[in-house]
Amino acid sequence: MTEQRFSLKGCGDFDLSCVLWLPETKSRAVVQVIHGMTEHIGRYAEFAEFMTGNGIAVAGFDLRGHGVNPGDKNCAAFGENGWQNSLEDIHFFSKHLDSILADSPRFTLGFSLGSFLLREYMNIYSDNMAGAVIMGTGHQPGAMLSVLAAVVNSQIKKSGIDGTTPLVQKLSFGTYNSKFKPNRTKSDWLCADSQQLDEYIADPLCRESISAGLFRDLLLAMKRTGSGSAYKNMDKTIPVLLISGGDDPVGDMGKGVAAVSKAMDKAGFQGKTTLLIPGARHDLLHENAGGQSQAAKAAILQWINERI
Repeated sequence: MTEQRFSLKGCGDFDLSCVLWLPETKSRAVVQVIHGMTEHIGRYAEFAEFMTGNGIAVAGFDLRGHGVNPGDKNCAAFGENGWQNSLEDIHFFSKHLDSILADSPRFTLGFSLGSFLLREYMNIYSDNMAGAVIMGTGHQPGAMLSVLAAVVNSQIKKSGIDGTTPLVQKLSFGTYNSKFKPNRTKSDWLCADSQQLDEYIADPLCRESISAGLFRDLLLAMKRTGSGSAYKNMDKTIPVLLISGGDDPVGDMGKGVAAVSKAMDKAGFQGKTTLLIPGARHDLLHENAGGQSQAAKAAILQWINERI
């Protein structure tokens, strides 16, 4: 595997810190990764090692307020109009990949925060992606999300859009962690593999908390992607793989993923596959100890192979 690090201009000339992992032979396809909240694209090196070993390139960039980007290193934040800017960044990067790997079908994988960005992206942009892997996603009632967003708005008045408060942290990550008591860490909900979880917590490029502004943006995006018009403009011929851990609280232990799957069926998606990996929590690609990450990577590879 060859790793290429580079910078690319995104929306508003924002510098995107990017990486491209290439196989030793000509790539048969490329997977564009949209990473999750508080993490960074470098955490997908192990996934890239597996995919490139099977002839498939992997690429992505650190989302705004994440990874090596400027800002509070303890708090992930998108800034003003950050959600829309991030969607534009994804579009810029997609076009760049299409230009440098024109012969490689491009699949897009969105995890967690990235899954909601991907779902909204697919409803807004005309894109020639060969398929979408929606991982670690979920569904919540719109009315509840509206109430939560209003509460978080009140916190923004205290902290500012890029600051945070204890209530924001409790409403975001705290509710997920409560499902796994007694807790060893504040992030038990992420992963049952204690070694992988400890590495995540110790990673200086992973930010401990999220800003009130980013949490509000996510809540409103969850409401939009769960609405009746969420799939109106999507290309229903794009193959979709919905994949999550069976014990992922973001997907309500599978119930939220099933709701998304049902909505896509109703919208008329012609090639959708839904897969829950038993025993895996949210961070599916790092559930190494129980073998779930290996199963997930193998399933993603097989799904891509069947579509190239």
